[in-house]
Amino acid sequence: MKELEKTKRISISAVLFLLVIIIALLTYKRPKFNFVISAEKTLEAIVDQNQLLSMSDFQALETSAYLLVDVRNNYEFSKGHVDGAINIAISQFLEDQSLDLISNAHKSGKSVILYGENPDAANNAWMLLYQLGYSTIRVLSVNTAYDQDHFSVKSTAIEKPALDYAVTMEKAKVRPVKKVKVMVDPAPAPAPKKKVITKPKKKKAPPEGGC
Repeated sequence: MKELEKTKRISISAVLFLLVIIIALLTYKRPKFNFVISAEKTLEAIVDQNQLLSMSDFQALETSAYLLVDVRNNYEFSKGHVDGAINIAISQFLEDQSLDLISNAHKSGKSVILYGENPDAANNAWMLLYQLGYSTIRVLSVNTAYDQDHFSVKSTAIEKPALDYAVTMEKAKVRPVKKVKVMVDPAPAPAPKKKVITKPKKKKAPPEGGC
């Protein structure tokens, strides 16, 4: 009888344990966004600057071949923007509606071109999308400004780095580290101790005379 009760308790404990595991699996929330490209590869791509698009190359494109996105905030966009651009502020890029626009353009074969106050500002949005797997996103190399409330766009020169930093970093990883032998000067020999000669004290002479 005791063994039967013991078996029932074990069975109940096992069922409860399985229920806890099932509830945990059902309530577990997976991350909404998964970065498919590492931060290291993203940094290498930034150094290569292949994502930058010059103003002259952009003007040569057909308007139906790209989706132009202004990454500035909504207020700046309302004051002035490039013709045909839509506004997705950097803070809004991870919203479902924003990602749907990017994804649909990407699937339809359109180039997604970003621009902002300057190329560096647009690069922040580009890095986010690039790590999410949108590797064909481009950044328009321009500076936007206001001159007496008039919106203006000025192209900036695309300068390629003189060195290939990615290759340099890779070589630095495999380069053997040379051991450097440190020469230590020997400690100076202690100075010889001087002999101290003590002179005997003179005895006082007894007083002369008597009572």
